[in-house]
Amino acid sequence: MITGGNPNATVSVVVPTYYRNDRLREALESVAAQTHRPIEVIVVDSAAGAHARPVVEAFADEWGDTFEGVAYVSLERDEGPQAARSVGAERATGRYVQFLDDDDRLEATKFETQIPLLEPPVGVVYCGMVDEERGEVRPNPAVRGNVLRRALEMRTFPCIPSTMLVDRAVVDDLLPLKHRHGADDTGMKIELALSTRFDFVDEPLVRRGRTDTSLSRSWAYIEGREEVIDTYDDLYRTFPPRVRRLAVRETHVQAARKHLEERGWSSKAVLAFARAAYYTPDNRPYYLFECLASLFGRPGVRAADRLLA
Repeated sequence: MITGGNPNATVSVVVPTYYRNDRLREALESVAAQTHRPIEVIVVDSAAGAHARPVVEAFADEWGDTFEGVAYVSLERDEGPQAARSVGAERATGRYVQFLDDDDRLEATKFETQIPLLEPPVGVVYCGMVDEERGEVRPNPAVRGNVLRRALEMRTFPCIPSTMLVDRAVVDDLLPLKHRHGADDTGMKIELALSTRFDFVDEPLVRRGRTDTSLSRSWAYIEGREEVIDTYDDLYRTFPPRVRRLAVRETHVQAARKHLEERGWSSKAVLAFARAAYYTPDNRPYYLFECLASLFGRPGVRAADRLLA
C-alpha cells in the first residue's frame, strides 16, 4: 500500500557501476549535495576486482557522517544493470528508491521537489533532464497518470531510472527486476506502469552523461526493444494495433540509423527504413522519404532530416 509524501523519510540511492570510476565520483557527489535528508547510498559494483571500492571508501570517509549509511557491494560477475539494481534495492531500507546510473548527476533539489508528489495512487515521480548531447529535455504532459499505453509505445522519455523517484512498496513488488538485454529500462517502465501511476516535476533535475559504452547506443538496446515487444505480445493485444506498430516502427528506425552509423551506406539500413514505413500507423510519407534518402547513405538521411525538421 502506497502511503508516500513523507518529507522526513529516507531515500535509498542505488548506484550500479561498471568500470566508470571517473563518473561515479561525480554521481556520488551529486547525492551528497541533496537538500533532502536522510539518505542512504548503496553502490553495486559489477566490475572485477572490486574496481570501485576505493572511490566509495573515499566518498564514505568524506561524507559518511551526513548519511544513514554508505554501502559498497561487489558482485562476483557482471549480470547487467538490472541485476545490480535488484541487489541494491533488496538491501535498501528507505521509504523511496532512487536508481542512479553512474554516469548521471542529480540537481540538489531533486528529492526535495519530487517527494511531495509521491501520494497515492502515484508511485513514480520523474523529472526533466539536461542531456550532454540533446540539451534540455522536459517531461511530456501526456506521460502522467496511467502511462501504460505510452510505456508500450516506448514513448516516455525523459522518464528513465535516474530521473525517477519510486515508492519503495512499488519497487518491492517488482523484485527481482527482469533482465531484458539492452532494454532493461524500457521493460521496467512497463512493469511500473502496470503497478502504479506516474507524475512528474517539470524541471531538469538530472544531468545525463553519455559514454561510448552506453547501452542506448548499442545493438543490444535494439535487440532488447525487440525482446520487450515479443515478451508483452499478449498485453499489446489488449490495446489498439497502433500501440504496437509505433514501438515496432521506432525500433526499425533506430536499427536503420545504427547501420548507417557503422557503415555509411547499408542495404540493411534501407530495408529497416522500409519496414518502418510499412509498420508506421501514421505519417507514412515521412518514413517513405527517409527510406528513399537512405539509398544515398548517411549523407542522404542527414539531408532528409534537415528538410523534415
